[in-house]
Amino acid sequence: MVNKSSERTDSIYVYCVKMEPVNNQVICRNLNLATEVLYMGVTPQLRGKSSYKPGIPMFVTMDGVYLQLVNVEHYKRVLTPLGYDLFHPSCLVNVPLVDRIEVGLYGNDAYFKGDAGISVPISKAKIKKYSHLLVKVN
Repeated sequence: MVNKSSERTDSIYVYCVKMEPVNNQVICRNLNLATEVLYMGVTPQLRGKSSYKPGIPMFVTMDGVYLQLVNVEHYKRVLTPLGYDLFHPSCLVNVPLVDRIEVGLYGNDAYFKGDAGISVPISKAKIKKYSHLLVKVN
């Protein structure tokens, strides 16, 4: 469930569950999608046993990964006005938090501000749109 905050027009909070427990405790909290979430992806299809179904929306923040049970299309409609864009079919990215895009021989990746080393793939189709963020890597 997504709730709009009355305090700021650009804040949207979503109640999520942290993917990994902390000290054997389940962590649930509201995330501010405009300021805390680096990117949104979906849980991958894994071979063998997994505790999560594939395709569950997940939000990656500096302090971990949080799950939410609403589909990606819903978030795409809600988050696009806040500056999110679909960099890859499974990554809805908070563009104002992107530091740079590195173009390499084996693919292109967007890195986030704060030097956390977190990156997401970016499709060739989006490279032109965000050419102002490009950094060449040797």
